[in-house]
Amino acid sequence: MPNDGDLRALSKQNTYQFGDFRLLPEAQALLHKGQPVALGGRGFDILTLLVTRAGEVVSKADLFAHVWPDYIVHDHNLKVNVGNLRRSLAELDPLTEYIATIAGRGYKFVAAVDNNRPTAVRHTPSIPSHYAAPPHVRELFGRDDAIRQISEKLDLPGYIAIVGPGGAGKTSLAVTIARHCCGAGEAIVFADLSTVSDPRFVVPAIASAFGISLGLDDPISGVIDVLRSSEVFLVIDNCEHVISMAATLVERISSEVPAARILATSREPLRTRHEQIHFLSGLAYPDDTALLSTSEALQFPAIQLFIAKSQEAGLAEPTDVYVRSVVSICRRLEGLALAIELAAGTASVLAPSALGDLFKDGFDSMNRGARDAPLRHQTLEATLDWSYRLLPESEAVLLSLVSVFSGRFSAEDAEALYAAGALDPMAGRDALAQLVAKSLVAAEYDGGIAHYRLAESTGAYAAQRLFGSRYREKARRQFAIRIRDKLQIAEREWSSQTSREWLRKYRRQIDDVRAAIGWAFDPAGDAGLGVGLVVAALPLWQELSAFREMLAAIDLAGENSAALQGLAPLCRAKLSTARAWAMTLARHMHPQTDDAWRESIFHAGESNDSEFQIRSVCGQAVFLAYSGRPRTALRSMNDFAAAKGLDWAVAPDGKRLLAHIKIYAGEFNSASAHLDALMKDWGHLEEGHGLSRFQVDLPVGIRLSQAFLLWLQGDADRASSLVDRAIVRAADLDHMISLGNAISLTGLPIAFVEGDLETASRLQQQLAEVGRRETVGIYEGTARFFAGAIQSARGEGAGFALMHDSIAGLLRGGWRARVPFYRSLLAEAYIAVGDMLSAEECLRAAAGEIGIREERWWHPDLWRVAGMIEAGNAQSQKAARYFRRSLDCARTMGAGAAIRRTRLAMAEMD
Repeated sequence: MPNDGDLRALSKQNTYQFGDFRLLPEAQALLHKGQPVALGGRGFDILTLLVTRAGEVVSKADLFAHVWPDYIVHDHNLKVNVGNLRRSLAELDPLTEYIATIAGRGYKFVAAVDNNRPTAVRHTPSIPSHYAAPPHVRELFGRDDAIRQISEKLDLPGYIAIVGPGGAGKTSLAVTIARHCCGAGEAIVFADLSTVSDPRFVVPAIASAFGISLGLDDPISGVIDVLRSSEVFLVIDNCEHVISMAATLVERISSEVPAARILATSREPLRTRHEQIHFLSGLAYPDDTALLSTSEALQFPAIQLFIAKSQEAGLAEPTDVYVRSVVSICRRLEGLALAIELAAGTASVLAPSALGDLFKDGFDSMNRGARDAPLRHQTLEATLDWSYRLLPESEAVLLSLVSVFSGRFSAEDAEALYAAGALDPMAGRDALAQLVAKSLVAAEYDGGIAHYRLAESTGAYAAQRLFGSRYREKARRQFAIRIRDKLQIAEREWSSQTSREWLRKYRRQIDDVRAAIGWAFDPAGDAGLGVGLVVAALPLWQELSAFREMLAAIDLAGENSAALQGLAPLCRAKLSTARAWAMTLARHMHPQTDDAWRESIFHAGESNDSEFQIRSVCGQAVFLAYSGRPRTALRSMNDFAAAKGLDWAVAPDGKRLLAHIKIYAGEFNSASAHLDALMKDWGHLEEGHGLSRFQVDLPVGIRLSQAFLLWLQGDADRASSLVDRAIVRAADLDHMISLGNAISLTGLPIAFVEGDLETASRLQQQLAEVGRRETVGIYEGTARFFAGAIQSARGEGAGFALMHDSIAGLLRGGWRARVPFYRSLLAEAYIAVGDMLSAEECLRAAAGEIGIREERWWHPDLWRVAGMIEAGNAQSQKAARYFRRSLDCARTMGAGAAIRRTRLAMAEMD
């Protein structure tokens, strides 16, 4: 903005004098007693129209047409901007009223105005004090590398364009670099184009910043003369809305003065020959996978900025909880400096304990920015509106269309929406490229494939624009169709890719699935399309172990009977099988789970799909095994195989399940033969087949089953090694069912029974976390039981009650598998403290379990514990008889570990 010296050089302009103010519209300048007054672009436009029509009532319609041409703007925007303008004038002249409100009509400029044209003056070389100075900027966080990189480029021919999204801190960075690089006697010229609303005013704005007379035929030649003859650093700020004219002028200046040091800021590149681009992204912040301490989080610039801004308002030393909330906010704002400052400003007036919930529903509650900030930086919405109103129609339409995506989307995803906004493919592809160039859409590359994404704040703004548009419903329908089609492709790939590969490609799709289903089952949606979405999404829910969500969606689909009638038999089979799984893998096994599996088998048979028939039969077998009926499960699987002429070797998932259930049934040798063959063909962890169609990753399942068997056979060391690898793989896949099975069925029992309480404690905590994430009852109950068992082993009496309660909870939930095993461990804990009566009650309860005759794998140890009780009661002959039965049973099974434990018990009795 020009100062008084600049204005003496201005010619051929209208000047309006009122009070001690002078208004120069062409120069976009307002002075008070010769000193520049900071006004935002909207405020200047309002003042100019009111002053040029002084004494008249200017209607709101005229003001909207002048200040916001071609945009629909709420009355509130006009009131706010007029209010800000009044305050700016009143701060300098509190005794005079300049703007009056005419109720129901508009506004009137009521002060006397003199209009004159200044006489022409010759251009004379300016001195540094006549240059437009840069604004004050705050301390920068995390920009040391950017300052260094840009400073190094300044000595190269050409100019540097700092390009990035609105609010990233481009202006602050440019000014900081200019001050950093300027020596004694050097001046910074700051040409602010943000207040220029017409490309014709770009030349006056740049020339005025230098104090160059606008009476010259070519004011830019005067700028070039100054740059050649003086030590001047030029910053041209906010080029994006007048980019063609700005690019032409900057390219001309840079071409004629190659040694000139010039920084331009823009939300998109200027695309000229001498341009060097520095893309400025948000400040670094912890990603969503990082588990950091408070001190580590405070090393990130985004967190530092938030805390610094909050502490300006008197925030005490931040607590760990407060910093975690700050990390979450900065992550959602993607490190955008302006947004972080606004959020911190809002947070600073609240109690620290309220921060966690402050922005959980969006960022509408953010305070306005500093009063001396440009209007486009007063609110997050204003920053985005500045960018949006500069977009051509095709880009504005596409930005609102792609707001339907919850996360990443591809070019093909965007193309699926073109028709909703009446965009032809060529215009749509060009619009997407331009939105990326203008920093409104982020482009990311994964494996050489481009993916696109809107920042959360940009997406929320664009969604508001879509909300009132005529093409909103078309966009949402096309979005739902696109998600369904992608999921159908994903299902076809599901059987040919590893779990890791498949999840890497489709994991992020879950948020879009939720949004599409939410629309489809809305009264204004399409329930038929919704049912198709649910069916297509079943593999994704199962891979993510999201069984509660899956069951809720299946039930929602089931409420739309008309839509279900049109489903193909295979789709009905998919729904019924997924429903049975969701009922099985719940906190409390659903009382209708048995019926659900029978229904699944019926629909699978109706579909004539052999794979789904296998899935249904094996799924039912898992349910039967969890219910403590492994031999019933084996009969079911064997009968099915006989009826279909099936060799389980062609169905490795089923063969692994068959082997595992045989372990429960005490058929160790047969299980071992199956698992050896599976290890040879499918057990390689790095080249795993992927998720078993029975909810467990196949390599993990093979490892955990073989480890379970090896432990029972007496090879605890090899068993521990195998299950460790299975746990690592399951955790790496982030597949909770695979991880929960590996820990609860093998890793944790082995560690505890073998006396490794440190490992057992670590695995127990890991299993408890899995249970919290998935609320699968068998994981929660097992984690609670071993928490009590570990306490008891360490001499803590509270462990007994916890073991009792966990067993009762498992039984209430229908989880009867392994309950005799847990009761025998509880009995041993009582034996250790000399309470033989309680131990005997535990063993009697174990013998009374419904499935005790079917679940035989722990029978040798039940006889051993009975012998230990009798030995504790000084009944040596009875004890010896039970020990012999234990050894006989163990030898028949090949249970080497049980033989070892029984012999140790016999030695202790002797």
